[in-house]
Amino acid sequence: MSMEISAGAFLKQLDLLSERAVAAAQRGVDKAAEELGEEADKLAPKKKGKLRQSRRVEVETKTGLRITATVSYSAVRPMKSGYPFNYALFLHEVADFDPTTPGTGPKFLERPLKAKSRRFIKTIADEVKKELHL
Repeated sequence: MSMEISAGAFLKQLDLLSERAVAAAQRGVDKAAEELGEEADKLAPKKKGKLRQSRRVEVETKTGLRITATVSYSAVRPMKSGYPFNYALFLHEVADFDPTTPGTGPKFLERPLKAKSRRFIKTIADEVKKELHL
């Protein structure tokens, strides 16, 4: 008596699970990045409104399992010299300016990232768990 076991079907299922897990992780990263952007908008100075409107969220899956989210602001206006001035970067990094909108201020992107990083990680994990029925 002999028995033959093929690992092909099993390995194919693992590949499908892996694809589903990566897709779920990407959705989770996207949700977390959008939430970060929304939280940053609440803290971003709002004198003329262009800063908050400049927010961009991009999620990219690179080779393997590397998923990267970028939340950025880029509000540029020309200086008298004609050179572009990115006042989003200036407002984020300069700690001694007086914000025109109460409750806003510098590090408007960094502060919610640090404060809610565990929540963002949980958002990603929850998406994967939901997809894989764990």
